[in-house]
Amino acid sequence: MTWECAECNVEDRQKRIVGVCHHCGKPLCLHDRILVPDDAFASFAGETDQEAVHCRTCAGRHPLAARLLGRRRQ
Repeated sequence: MTWECAECNVEDRQKRIVGVCHHCGKPLCLHDRILVPDDAFASFAGETDQEAVHCRTCAGRHPLAARLLGRRRQ
C-alpha cells in the first residue's frame, strides 16, 4: 500500500510523508503539515512548549491557530 498526503494527494514515492495530524490522523508531507503549539503535551496548564502536527482543517479549529495559522517548519 502506498501512502499519500491527505492534503496534496501526492504519493509517498514522490513526496515523503513526515507526519500525521495530531487530531484526525491524516498523513501529511513536509510541505502540508502545520505545526501549532499545543497544550496537550504541557506539564502544566497553560504551557505551550511543544508543537503538534496538524492538517489545514484541524489547525483552523485549534484554539491557538488564530494567531499561528500557517506556521510551518521547513
